[in-house]
Amino acid sequence: GGLASLRSPADVAMVLLTSTVIWLLETGKYWFVMHAFPFQVSFFALMLMNGIVNLTTTLPSAPGYVGTFDAPGIALLTSYGVAPAVAAGYTLVLHGALWLPITLVGAWYFARESLSWTKVQADVASERTA
Repeated sequence: GGLASLRSPADVAMVLLTSTVIWLLETGKYWFVMHAFPFQVSFFALMLMNGIVNLTTTLPSAPGYVGTFDAPGIALLTSYGVAPAVAAGYTLVLHGALWLPITLVGAWYFARESLSWTKVQADVASERTA
């Protein structure tokens, strides 16, 4: 497990390739959302924003990364000359565009599996005692 899976150069290359593709696709979403707002920054600036906001979401935060995603995103955009109100609006819409689809998919699977919050809590409690 863990880093042992990276013993093969081919596996390392595959991890690097897929990671790069995933980061570029996510930054593409940043770029598409940007076009709904009255500002332009480079794709590089959006890649930087993507990296920074994802890094800060590793800090303890509120559910949905409220604040730990938004504050650094707004700060980065304002450092590129974007008006603070526009940067805030963009970052909040982007946050929703990133959060909502995966949350809806999760809710759909939760319902599809006939789960309930009570059942999930009971399963977690039983695993802790096992």
